[in-house]
Amino acid sequence: MDFDVIVIGGGVAGVSAALRASELGKTVALVERDQVGGECINRACIPSKTLIDAVKTVNRVSSSPWIVSSATLDYAKLNENKARIITAIKDRMEHNLNAKNVRVIKGNAKIKAQGEVEVEGKTITGDHLVLSTGSVPLSLPDFPLNGKNVLDPWTAMNLRELKNRIVIVGGGVAGVELATLFRALNKEVTILELMPQLLPGFDRDLASTTKKRLEEKGIRIYLNAKSKIINSDGTVKFSVNLPNASEEVEGDLAVVTIGRKASTENLNLKEIGVETDQRGYVKVDERGRTTNPKVFAAGDVAGVPLSATKAWRQGIVAGDNIGGKDSKMPKYIPSSIFADMEIGTVGKTLDDLKKAGIDAREVMVEMKDIPRAWTLNETEGFLKLVVAGNKIEGAHMIGEGATEVINTMALAMELGITITQLYSVTFSHPTVSEVIGEAIQRLTHGEIY
Repeated sequence: MDFDVIVIGGGVAGVSAALRASELGKTVALVERDQVGGECINRACIPSKTLIDAVKTVNRVSSSPWIVSSATLDYAKLNENKARIITAIKDRMEHNLNAKNVRVIKGNAKIKAQGEVEVEGKTITGDHLVLSTGSVPLSLPDFPLNGKNVLDPWTAMNLRELKNRIVIVGGGVAGVELATLFRALNKEVTILELMPQLLPGFDRDLASTTKKRLEEKGIRIYLNAKSKIINSDGTVKFSVNLPNASEEVEGDLAVVTIGRKASTENLNLKEIGVETDQRGYVKVDERGRTTNPKVFAAGDVAGVPLSATKAWRQGIVAGDNIGGKDSKMPKYIPSSIFADMEIGTVGKTLDDLKKAGIDAREVMVEMKDIPRAWTLNETEGFLKLVVAGNKIEGAHMIGEGATEVINTMALAMELGITITQLYSVTFSHPTVSEVIGEAIQRLTHGEIY
């Protein structure tokens, strides 16, 4: 064998799998056809957060009348900064791979047989394979991508210049984040969402608060909207069927944020005994192992949630198990959304538990009850804890610092810390994370703030 492990796909899942397997003494090759870091580093997570953080800085200045100044975004310079950040992170990633003796091979990978991978005409062999090829946008019949004015979200976000009227199909995580960004750049933004709430599947209060905030910013939101593109010559025209009406929506650019599929081209999964589910995602167990014990999968190719958070961890878990260290995926995977107000969520909603027949309750602390929120001039939002017995089953937050606070909640939930145990923890004052202490206080005895 040329290598102990061949990792196909150099996104965050592939990089973490390669590094972890190497740390545990395995010889590793990482095959990447484009750029190390994959979608997250080069086109999605890092670029989008760079842009949205800039937007938040401008918004903070404009909403602070005591700051005698004005602020606008120079989109060209902002994109230069985005490119610099991507390069810095990617350089560090490549340095780590080199330092851990992971051999990075550039080119398209094709699995020929068990343990045999062809890269640009040359065959390499490995005892174990890790599939981390990610996912790609679907071009759906009602929303055909054309590479011009009907685009996937990450292509649209990385445009050097944006058109004025933008219609976003889908009000999920990507749709909400991009709407925030485009509106802050003074674009006319419309969201078309098929389901009856924005952010389908999220806590209802969290979704309604997000909708209210976006509408206050001037974003038009259609819910229960069954839509399709009827013309994309020049402008993009949609027919939109609503519960009690039908109308036509027109934009200069359409961004389709729904529909992705596993990227499994050239993997020859059937030939190596790797099964997929009904949606085409590779089936894996809690250790990242596929139906072939010599093949692991991590990241988007291994199914939902399609997030870098899950991908990083799943890659580590796969690398652990290949290296002989028993490791399992965590029970709780937190999710962060960088909208106009940050959103963090982990675990179940109250509706989820009720549907499962579990007796549960919830407590909500509004951010206006927390002193630090006032000093930050951001008092909107809340933290909601969903509780069954003495355990927290879900945490859902919208507001300043939500994407950081939710990690503390994920820590407590993963370790099975009870409400009684959390009551003994003190949170520094004044901080946003005091909202956790206040929620526990209210669950246990009564409010302090």
